[in-house]
Amino acid sequence: MKGSYFGRIAFIICFTLSGIIATINVYAKASSDSLLGTPGYNTVPSARMDEPGTLKAGVATLDPYLHGFIGFQLAAPLYIQLRQSAETSHLKEDPDRLYPGVDAKLRLLTETRLRPEITIGLQSAIGHKRMGGEYLALSKRWGDFDVTGGIGWGRFGTAGKLPNPLKGISSHFGETRALDGEDPQGLSDWFTGSDVGLFAGVDYALPLKGLSLKLDYGSDSYSVERALSDFNPPARWSAGLAYRPFDFLDIGLAAQGKDKIMGRVTLKAQAKDWFDPDKRIMQPLHLRNKRAQNVDTKAMEIEAQGADIPLVGVELHGATAQGSVHLQTGLSTPRQMGRAAIPVMNHGGADVEEIALQPVLMNLHGPRLKIMRADLERAYQTHHGSTSEIWKNMTIAPAKGISWLPPMHDPRVEDLAFDVALETHTSLSEEDSGILYRTALLAGISSPLGPYLENMVRLRLNTKNNLEQLEEIRVRPFLPVRSDIDLFAARGFALDRAQTSFTHSFNSNLHLALSSGYLEEMYGGLGGEILFRPYDSRFAAGVELWQAFKRDPYSFMNLGFNGDHLLTGHIKAWYDLPAYDLTLQLRAGRYLAEDIGGSIGIEKIWPSGVRLAAQSTITDAADFDPFGARTHAAHEIRLTLPLGHFSALPASSRIESRFGPIGRDAGQSLENPLPLYALTEAFSARHLEENWGDVLDLGDMTGMQRLPREG
Repeated sequence: MKGSYFGRIAFIICFTLSGIIATINVYAKASSDSLLGTPGYNTVPSARMDEPGTLKAGVATLDPYLHGFIGFQLAAPLYIQLRQSAETSHLKEDPDRLYPGVDAKLRLLTETRLRPEITIGLQSAIGHKRMGGEYLALSKRWGDFDVTGGIGWGRFGTAGKLPNPLKGISSHFGETRALDGEDPQGLSDWFTGSDVGLFAGVDYALPLKGLSLKLDYGSDSYSVERALSDFNPPARWSAGLAYRPFDFLDIGLAAQGKDKIMGRVTLKAQAKDWFDPDKRIMQPLHLRNKRAQNVDTKAMEIEAQGADIPLVGVELHGATAQGSVHLQTGLSTPRQMGRAAIPVMNHGGADVEEIALQPVLMNLHGPRLKIMRADLERAYQTHHGSTSEIWKNMTIAPAKGISWLPPMHDPRVEDLAFDVALETHTSLSEEDSGILYRTALLAGISSPLGPYLENMVRLRLNTKNNLEQLEEIRVRPFLPVRSDIDLFAARGFALDRAQTSFTHSFNSNLHLALSSGYLEEMYGGLGGEILFRPYDSRFAAGVELWQAFKRDPYSFMNLGFNGDHLLTGHIKAWYDLPAYDLTLQLRAGRYLAEDIGGSIGIEKIWPSGVRLAAQSTITDAADFDPFGARTHAAHEIRLTLPLGHFSALPASSRIESRFGPIGRDAGQSLENPLPLYALTEAFSARHLEENWGDVLDLGDMTGMQRLPREG
């Protein structure tokens, strides 16, 4: 392996969280982290969670391991973490062994005046057995003291002397548990073993802000390490300090017994505080003090065009002025609707009392939003109105039938949509290089072709990767799906996408998208998706079908095809979980290796535009896992951070970080060039509710406070 492990993990952490430090606005009595990254004490976990939406990355060390972790607090009761543990005697040297894993914590009960907070934790829920363990933790706060007691299995129970209490439920839980080996940790290992261990910890908040004293007693005896060598294990007790000098930085240092030192550094950020692309400087708008006497629809569109608002097709129907707003990506729908209403009011005459605007994105139509003119006038002119009052009096009318020929507007430069993305793909790996990664810069442009079609071209600049030895370690099949990713990554400059797409909404609930051309980096073809997504429903369903052709990485700019082609498709469903503000995603069908299976995932979208998604896929074909074995399952996490707050970049600019297997063939699906669920998010009740505070933002950067999401 080239370069030090510490250097590689530092690069990934810094790249993934580049620029995130400046967004932090979280403090209070937030829990600091333990040795392996989850909230806790020096070396033992607690029942505590991070604030919902927390994104973090860090490194920690305690002889004989160095740990790197990237964690995501998906919702208040659910935390997921990617961790790589390296057995090493020196930070600058390559490790002897690597033990990757996915850790998780699930809160069962929140703390009350009499009841402790109770959480179940899974260390290496999916991962190497060496670090595998489960625990049940109970935490209670009294003033400046936070106290935890818990019971642990696996690694957390190697010093245990108590019989496993779950043996009374099933003899399976009492079976002898392998604490090491080449087979990965799985569901059958959870909470098993003849004995369990007890652990405890206490945190005392010192007078200096951000500083706390931590004492703990663990139940890890390092039995595997002692059995394999003459290793001198750390003591089970530790005493140390955790310090948070800045909101984004959490540092831990502790004495582990009398002869070993534990150190940890964590960077934290809040997804909700990420830079908001809606706060870009836009052309200011001004509402006239008095209503005009006559209606002038042409003047409405001219004024809107001067303020970069694609307002088209305005018509007068009695006391209602209605039209369409062609949305710009990266900006909230309420803000664009509110801005479009100003030219309508300025030139709508004296008798117009209702403004009905229909959002349109890539020829996809949402429901018509009907806003009372008097509510907007009162908010702007007398400052007595509010976004809440406008929301209360607004009506939303789903469109029952939409013309195949939507109203057109004069072609302008604004019709060209520019797209810039910084992409990174990271994989924890035992057999290859410890951490495999690749990075790329993507730049694209799209333009409409009349009312029906849209062209999109995107170029890829591959910047840095360490996949050069991938072919030497893995046997590449004759017809690879994604196992030839090293060949694609080796080309410095290539065509990423070049497609022509057709989109149409039959009504505001039923949408269609068809595409053909170079659909993604590794595949071309043709196909599409149909989506049923009622505006006011938490449920959505769809079907996608593609005839895919494998691109040839040896051809110029990857323009050729290698002759491999197949039919792939899925049935998909989504369900909004209002209690946790998460979206559950399900899919089943045929994948690119012609394997059959399904995927389950969850996704969280913040009003700032940050997206976080986790997915697990299981098919009937087995492929490599991070330990050199083969498995039917694959898991990944995707994080999208918008960069539209930079005025020099397009509003849709973003960082796309993907954490999952690199070069796997089984369980792979085509990257849908026009995912309808994501595109129609701008029309959803969730998006409108969460961003409705933008409806009174005219571009003067005053930004109203957002309304809370209604359950």
